[in-house]
Amino acid sequence: MTISRIDVGATKLASEVADVKAQNLILVGGPCANAAAAEVKGSSEDCAAGYEAGKGLIELIDTGKGSVALVVAGYSATDTRTATSVLANSGDYALKGSKMEVTTATSTVKEVTATAPVAAAAAPAATTTTA
Repeated sequence: MTISRIDVGATKLASEVADVKAQNLILVGGPCANAAAAEVKGSSEDCAAGYEAGKGLIELIDTGKGSVALVVAGYSATDTRTATSVLANSGDYALKGSKMEVTTATSTVKEVTATAPVAAAAAPAATTTTA
């Protein structure tokens, strides 16, 4: 595994990304807060579907166009912030699989659990988008 730092200049708002499925992305915020995450995850009438209070998700999604999106989100802003903290400090956690659930205790991490198997392909480079 190669860890690559993302230049701050690569950060964009969801509205600034032309085709979210045609490039490798790190998306912060779930479908309710981030239009790019809604598109990658597949919009549903309930944008909070799959999210639970007190939990965040770190999810690697194959976009179907040869790219992947890493969605880091939670039910609330606090849950999203805690999940992003886990990702930022990934060396401190046993992150395995294409979907990780971060159980929070207020704004601190209580537990990180793999909920899906490891994805076949890894993204070589990414652009971060926020809502």
